[in-house]
Amino acid sequence: MSIKLHFLNVGNGDCTIIDFPARVVKKTKEEKDERIMMVDVNHNSEYNEYEHVINYYKKNFKNESGGLRSIFRYVATHPHKDHMKGLTALFDNISVINFWDIEHNFEPDQSGPQWEEYKDDWDRYVEIRKGKENPKVLFYTDAQKPVQYWNEDCIEILSPSKELYDFVHTKEDGTKRNAEEIGAQLNNLSYVLLIHINNLKILLTGDAEPRCWEYILKNYKEKIKNIDILKAPHHGRESAFHEETIKVMNPKHIVFSVSEDCEYVVPEKYKKAAPRAIVYKTCDLGSFILDCDFDGNVTLV
Repeated sequence: MSIKLHFLNVGNGDCTIIDFPARVVKKTKEEKDERIMMVDVNHNSEYNEYEHVINYYKKNFKNESGGLRSIFRYVATHPHKDHMKGLTALFDNISVINFWDIEHNFEPDQSGPQWEEYKDDWDRYVEIRKGKENPKVLFYTDAQKPVQYWNEDCIEILSPSKELYDFVHTKEDGTKRNAEEIGAQLNNLSYVLLIHINNLKILLTGDAEPRCWEYILKNYKEKIKNIDILKAPHHGRESAFHEETIKVMNPKHIVFSVSEDCEYVVPEKYKKAAPRAIVYKTCDLGSFILDCDFDGNVTLV
């Protein structure tokens, strides 16, 4: 029995799909349902060199009767363009039951060609945030007590937190940051999720940057030791590299979701801090799957 992590080749963006298997807890004999969790999306049907996220999902996630499986949990790590492009297409084509979001006061720059490229997705995101159901919108922090489905899927939230929210929204002198300043710090409010099933530890990191890692190192150092799979934060850019934290994690496998022309990506720094790590890049492998059993054994599919 294993958990499968699909890392999609979406260029300089993120889209990770986690397929949790149906399983039975040995001690209690309690049955756990299979479910799908998607973390971020960066879909553009016009970019032929990258994965067509919707088509990939339709091909790989069918139920026994041939119908399309629902996304039980969609996690929007933070609302930057490269983590939400294609949100409209996703929700128009695939059923989403729960939508995890972060509390924030970020507003994107609504000028220039980049805004035109994802205006519809931003509008859909705002619409979803205001909704009451279908999907159910949930705003979580690390202070939230685990609920049934977290326990079943062995998920722990390490970020965001109130401390990080205050940092992102408030300057050192106590004055409020404006929308542009919030956007510049928003990576530090990313969801950072630890999946810990038996001996298997997976860390999904959004675009978490040093201020976030300092918080996690201070509060969750023991939990992040000896990670099996690390999703490199901010696509492996130097701006998110935190040497002390990587040394504590000592990951066996590091995944970089990145394009060939992305600047400031530093896999060599990760390898120096974690010499045992095997590095995987979507720009080299395309979309790929890591099949992980619950003892921490990982196989590239």
